[in-house]
Amino acid sequence: MYDLLSPDTASWPARLFRVAHHALAATGLLALVLDTVPSVETLAGAELGLVFDLALAFFLAEYFLRLWVAREAPWATAGRPWRARRHWIVTGSGLIDLLALLPLAALAAGAPVAVVHDLGMVWILKFGRYSEGLRLVGRVLYNARGPLESVLLAFLLVLLLAATFEHLAEGGRQPETFGSIPQALWWAVVTLTTTGYGDVVPVTPLGRVIGGVVMICGIGTFAFLAGVLANSFAQEMHRREFLRTWDLVARVPFFHSVGAPVIAEVAKQLRPRDVTAGAVVARRGERGDCMYFIVSGEVAIQLDSGPLLLGEGQFFGEISLVTGSPRNATVVARSACQLLVLDIADFRRLAAQQPDLMRAIDEEARRRLAHAPARVS
Repeated sequence: MYDLLSPDTASWPARLFRVAHHALAATGLLALVLDTVPSVETLAGAELGLVFDLALAFFLAEYFLRLWVAREAPWATAGRPWRARRHWIVTGSGLIDLLALLPLAALAAGAPVAVVHDLGMVWILKFGRYSEGLRLVGRVLYNARGPLESVLLAFLLVLLLAATFEHLAEGGRQPETFGSIPQALWWAVVTLTTTGYGDVVPVTPLGRVIGGVVMICGIGTFAFLAGVLANSFAQEMHRREFLRTWDLVARVPFFHSVGAPVIAEVAKQLRPRDVTAGAVVARRGERGDCMYFIVSGEVAIQLDSGPLLLGEGQFFGEISLVTGSPRNATVVARSACQLLVLDIADFRRLAAQQPDLMRAIDEEARRRLAHAPARVS
């Protein structure tokens, strides 16, 4: 049951459960949205209510199932199932699953049906467990929490100072909008975010000068915020790409004997590439600016004497990098392939850092060149 509910399980029962989960969540949300349209509610109110009840019952059963199987989690302490369950309740996934039951709590408390249905909009959070993109955003925010706290503090500082100074400058002329600091806070928020609704504007020269300074501070604050998030996002994407490349490099038999430090260095240089069956990877006569390592699949090097097949763990395209000559053959993918691409600039950098690895590649290139006249016209 734990494997069935896990978002990473690839078995067909787990996939079937995810399909049912997503279908019920999406249908339930659609029913809640349509229920707010009077004409639709009049025509199909009962059917929409049935969809809502079905989705709510499914989420209730899912919550208790996840609570029960929490003891099977890798982090659970053996022999203490209820400790694992208590821990799961306060995790992000547990809290989201609990929030999904808010409509049930409101229904038990006697809340109006409209309120119960509106609370069901939290079901959109149920997709977060299955979305790698949302998990990525969560990791980015967590990793950048320190700088983000600083930006938020700076924003609040400028916001409070802006409201205070504008209250002093405009309070006498516009007491209905700037008569107090809480009233001036609305103008400060609108101005600092550069939204500028125009419903509240300063009229005194000093108030307008303060407004201009606040606008500039708002642009700077959000530019800094965007920089922090962009840098953190780029670091997380680079980390994910490195881990993926590491996994692919480690699967290539050619690198099995080089050790983890060399794999780590190679993983920084290689770029994964997926190729569909029948695609041309390299053409004869083209400039050779990269070489390829085959992680999975099979390619055919088209020679006059017949195709030369290369499979998992082998590489090609190195002759052009070693000799500087154009490609001497066309390479076609015979099946869907996962390749690792080494650019010519990275090839030369790697040659300086890992001479033993490059020596093996150079020997293979020279061996193939020795047989090339017999195979390639």
